[in-house]
Amino acid sequence: MSDPFHITGPALISFSGGRTSAYMLWRILQAHGGTLPDDVHVTFANTGKEREETLRFVHECGVRWNVRVRWLEWVQRTGEPHERFAEIGYNSAARNGAPFAGLIAAKSYAPNSVMRFCTDELKIKVMKNFMLAQGYAHWTNVIGLRHDEPTRVAKSRARSAIGKERWVNALPLDDAKISNRDVRAFWSAQPFDLQLLPFEGNCDGCFLKGRSKLWEIERTKPGTLKWWADQEAAIGATFRSDRSYAELIRDVRRQPDLFAGGIFDADPDMDVECGTWCEDV
Repeated sequence: MSDPFHITGPALISFSGGRTSAYMLWRILQAHGGTLPDDVHVTFANTGKEREETLRFVHECGVRWNVRVRWLEWVQRTGEPHERFAEIGYNSAARNGAPFAGLIAAKSYAPNSVMRFCTDELKIKVMKNFMLAQGYAHWTNVIGLRHDEPTRVAKSRARSAIGKERWVNALPLDDAKISNRDVRAFWSAQPFDLQLLPFEGNCDGCFLKGRSKLWEIERTKPGTLKWWADQEAAIGATFRSDRSYAELIRDVRRQPDLFAGGIFDADPDMDVECGTWCEDV
């Protein structure tokens, strides 16, 4: 039986910056003897709203495992694929939300749970343009969806089967029947890890997070939601119809102790990694 982690290029390994996709990358490296073929590329698309812990983790994986991670950011340009993204690095990566804010300004409205163009534009299309800029017309898109994510796996495989994109999705973690328990066991044995609590996630104030998660994020790291509230104020609309970020901030300021502790244990999307689980990957 062939090793699902042995990837034939041309291929793109989508590294979201989370534990699951990092584990996938490590398994792929092991399957290739520690060195990837020249036509297998690892990319990390930075939105400017990734947690600092995420950026450090991506950088550390690259350094410790001696693998080149191509850091990419969206830029507002038209023209050839190579003009539609910027290649950056750990030190130069945006940390003030600039790429995301630029996209919202260009669209003149905020993404939402139905039209989640932030993932599409800031991650998927950026990685697509990167591969086109390398001269590839078609490639394999390697995604970190686990075997215990059957709904997301099924959607990803179904979309790939339609064949309307330039890539075909490969899901080696699902093929190898890797679960969240396997991923966590791996990281518990490593000398480094992603220094995020389960409720935090890579995108610091993602509008897909539940109200309770966002309360806890603002309570434990005051000021995190301000950028999101500022974007809503700038466009005169909210990311979601059922709440505003200004409202969430006010809630925490009024009763900062109300939201503390143990409220996320049953949350099914706790470990979701943006850019890997959506149907459009």
